Amino acid sequence: MKTRSEQKKEEGMGQAVSGEPAHAILNAGEVQERIAMRAYELYRERGAIDGHDLDDWLEAEQAIVGSEAHPERRILQ
Repeated sequence: MKTRSEQKKEEGMGQAVSGEPAHAILNAGEVQERIAMRAYELYRERGAIDGHDLDDWLEAEQAIVGSEAHPERRILQ
């Protein structure tokens, strides 16, 4: 069963991909897999403490995709 944050991640990924060129859509699954692997690494580095899955995902996404994944954050930084 998926957690609420996992569902939100999938919904967000689908929205981000919808307006992308065909080559980006083909690579979206690979990018999501890399983000998931990095998020899991972050979880393990923290001692496998639950409750930070969204933080881990966003940090991994930032590292893999860069600031383009969340352009609204550039305003806040």
